[in-house]
Amino acid sequence: MTEHQIEAGSSVESQCKKCKTVTDHYVVVMVGEKISKVECKVCKARHAFVSPKAEPKVKKPAAPRPKKAALASTRQAQALAEQWEKMVSPCAKPLQYSMERTFGVGDVIEHPSFGLGYVLKAMKPCTVEIQFKDAIRNMRCGIFK
Repeated sequence: MTEHQIEAGSSVESQCKKCKTVTDHYVVVMVGEKISKVECKVCKARHAFVSPKAEPKVKKPAAPRPKKAALASTRQAQALAEQWEKMVSPCAKPLQYSMERTFGVGDVIEHPSFGLGYVLKAMKPCTVEIQFKDAIRNMRCGIFK
């Protein structure tokens, strides 16, 4: 009894990814003695050969990510709060914030919503970067001279 040799163009059964069942396929690509790609005779889809006896792959749930980012952001928030405290504590009379007012680097301001803040940098044409207790914000201000 002679064994049937499989080659490109031969007919084989394969699990069809499009039909989602076992159907007859044409062998399209062989790599050595192994079938690599097949074409379904029913839907004409080309895909990798999947043996009809192969066990279906079960996806494992993804492992939860470690919470390093949360820890780093907590440290960063602490450092930001400490820096803010050093900057605003020496000031006895902060400037009232207004969008029309011009501020300089080092000014301590009082904002109606965000509280005390320290001007870190002046950005042209009319924006300043202010460090508040909880965050650094870009705020509108008067035009610089």
